[in-house]
Amino acid sequence: MRFFFMVLSVTVLGGWVPVFAAEPEFPLTADSKPQDRVPKGTLIQDSHTATEGSVFPGAEREVTLYLPAGFDKTKPAAFMVFQDGVIYQAPVVFDNLIARGDIPPLVGVFIKPGVVPAPNENAQPRYNRSCEYDSITDTYSTFLIDELLPALEEKHGLTFSTDPNDTAIAGNSSGGICAFMAAWHRPDRFRRVFSGVGTYVGIRGADRLPVLIRKFEPKPLRVFLQSGTGDNNLYCGDWWMANQMMERSLTWAGYDVNHAWGEGGHNQKHASQIFPDVLRWLWRDWKTDREVKANPRGESQWKGYEVVKDAKWEGFSRGGLEKVEFICASIDGRIHAIDWTLHVTGEKTLLEFTTDGVAVASELESTMTSAVRPFGANAMLCDRWKVVDTEESIASIQFVDQKLESVLGSYENRSGDVMPSVDDFVVAHNGLIAGIGDHGDSIYTCWKHVVRRFDLPSMEVVGRPNRLTLSPDQCTVYAGDGLNACVTAFSLKPEGEISAPQLFSELEVWPGYTRKLDEGSERLSISHDR
Repeated sequence: MRFFFMVLSVTVLGGWVPVFAAEPEFPLTADSKPQDRVPKGTLIQDSHTATEGSVFPGAEREVTLYLPAGFDKTKPAAFMVFQDGVIYQAPVVFDNLIARGDIPPLVGVFIKPGVVPAPNENAQPRYNRSCEYDSITDTYSTFLIDELLPALEEKHGLTFSTDPNDTAIAGNSSGGICAFMAAWHRPDRFRRVFSGVGTYVGIRGADRLPVLIRKFEPKPLRVFLQSGTGDNNLYCGDWWMANQMMERSLTWAGYDVNHAWGEGGHNQKHASQIFPDVLRWLWRDWKTDREVKANPRGESQWKGYEVVKDAKWEGFSRGGLEKVEFICASIDGRIHAIDWTLHVTGEKTLLEFTTDGVAVASELESTMTSAVRPFGANAMLCDRWKVVDTEESIASIQFVDQKLESVLGSYENRSGDVMPSVDDFVVAHNGLIAGIGDHGDSIYTCWKHVVRRFDLPSMEVVGRPNRLTLSPDQCTVYAGDGLNACVTAFSLKPEGEISAPQLFSELEVWPGYTRKLDEGSERLSISHDR
């Protein structure tokens, strides 16, 4: 698709002044008009009221379902979700393209934004559209997947496919960014996106998306963007430029992306005209290959591919365990981690994930406390691990004949300082241990049985650190806080001396996660807004 616009010029007092032509018409094609002898789908009007447990409690909304002609409720259905109700003449387009075999028999789910009714006649309703649509958190996708779609299935006796390659989502303006964010957060459920005049501007953080797209590993999404030279240009940003920035970032990152630029304004005219061709592009080859892939042409410039190449992520069996954390890998590809349930039940399990995905669990000594971490004793010793607990003890753990052996011993403390409870710690290749005190006010090092304490400087813009990591050359230790996601760097000598603290950088924190002070402590952490 190619679109051109014309700029006229007139002479005024000897100078050239551009005069832009009025917005062109965008007449609908035959694909968007009812056709004789084409079987018609069924439209079902419905509504949904969110319960108090919803992410949008009390919100009421209209929902329209489109069921294609000959729809079989006994089979999982491919479907497409639309924001702002019925748009783009979509039911008519569905009829024509389904009959032609250009797209699969889709169920259409047309959703209006939520409104919380006024409690009395002298009050105003609460309109949720911007809250639901412009937010770049995962709240709306959670509402769709966990609440609305299951409610529609139960009420109407149908089943939506859980294969993400069978689903698409679309919207205009704020509904356009809403569609993109739902797929971005949940590519396990939505992979085909149409965004018309999308609001990728500074309303609720969406102006950050073109940069974030370049920093995150490409996701398996197929995205079509539409905008025009007459789109909005307001206090919060320029829609026309923002959509081009999105397209350039998606292309740079290797996404399957297409676009239609024109002269249109901030409306549905252009998007409605091209909608049939957009559907054909989103669902191309649907009869032979429905899978939507990340970086399908291998052209991504995302820097992470320098490390992971084009390898695919594979799930490992966890042997029925809930969660794992504090993961580290050996040079031959084996992975070790601590069972997450130790924080809840007090159980302490060291896990080994073999290269074929089998999880082997080994119970740690019951005398050890909960703050344990696995790590390699040095970069080349893959079978020897050390675990430090919070009671001034150190355990050497070694695998011997596939059995776990551990020996506990107290520090031979040859200095006046004591290594107290630590919130996090790191271990250098030479065996040096550096830990952050659980109040975040000091860093402790232990080298050859000598414990040293280094008080952290007071920095108003930085919260108390609670996480540490080492630079690859082992000469710098980085301390991260949980309030501002700031990182402070310290020089580290092999004997454990720390010096030269400096506020070094600020980490990216995905919008929707807030930095807060944990109740009852001075520890700062990052948590989701729900």
